[in-house]
Amino acid sequence: EKMETRPGLARNPAAPLKLAPVLPPGFLAFNANKLACYSVEFSPFTPNLLAVCASQHYGIIGNGAQFVLEQTTQGLGVVSLFETQDGLFESTWSESNESHLFSASGDGTIKLWDLSLPASQNPLRSYEEHTHEVYGLDYNLVSKDCFVSGAWDDTIKVWNPEMNASIRTYHEHKYCIYSTLWSPHSATTFGSASGDFTIKIWDTRQDMSATTIMGSAFEVLSFDWSKYKEWEIISGDVEKSVNVWDIRNLKAPALVLRGHDSAVRRVKCSPWDENVFSSVSYDMTMSLWDLADENDPLIMKMDHHTEFVLGVDFSNFDQTLLATCSWDGNVFVFQRDLGIKLG
Repeated sequence: EKMETRPGLARNPAAPLKLAPVLPPGFLAFNANKLACYSVEFSPFTPNLLAVCASQHYGIIGNGAQFVLEQTTQGLGVVSLFETQDGLFESTWSESNESHLFSASGDGTIKLWDLSLPASQNPLRSYEEHTHEVYGLDYNLVSKDCFVSGAWDDTIKVWNPEMNASIRTYHEHKYCIYSTLWSPHSATTFGSASGDFTIKIWDTRQDMSATTIMGSAFEVLSFDWSKYKEWEIISGDVEKSVNVWDIRNLKAPALVLRGHDSAVRRVKCSPWDENVFSSVSYDMTMSLWDLADENDPLIMKMDHHTEFVLGVDFSNFDQTLLATCSWDGNVFVFQRDLGIKLG
């Protein structure tokens, strides 16, 4: 059992929490009512919808909830709520059905929800092959007919959503898998980030990984593909660094960026700008980076949460809009120019 690697267990629970900052006008907020939020993702179909995964007791024990929130002029409201017996750590929208949403669970299952049906008729399907917590989950946005999952049983699985059994299982990583993501440039390519210090790139036409990146001397918690440069990957690790990789030359990172005081929990590349990405951290902040500024790429810092920040996403419809979520139970949607500009 790999409980010792669950984020935050080493932290002193009696340590005083940071006081909640005063939010500037323009922030939309939602609180998950004593649940710790793990991920937030804007819908690829509907401009004002976003999915949020949450867990009781920081995901160590207890129930979970999959929220679907709607942005309105009054704030963020719940459109759908699906409750589970175990914590939820990641979700991904279907790229082929605007009503379908998948959740990764602490019991090793993956749930398929249909937003057009009441909660009593959900989940539509439960995919049950992983034997430990599922942390990575992503729908193929090129082929739009499959999704990939990665779990703490050290395996990766590719699924057809219409089938109960996985299409393929990969077992090369030596430790927990924290993230699995399809390339936005290829229908057959995905990547995985692991506690074994590596990022692996896979081609579903091959039985073994195509490339292994020694991503860090520490656990790699997150990575993302550039939406514009097919050779570029951004990763975040326990050692507080954000690494920019050119997969054509993997001797060392192309850039190592320092802007966090604790582990980098998630990185997300902008769908709007080839040089812009965001990172969030256990230091309770969100950073916004612009690689076009070679001298000082850290262009913005947000200090609006009071606990570990685990989720961040860019809107697919509004290039100024971002969302974050945290163990403090809060989900915020805001314009990127509301942050603290640096430099």
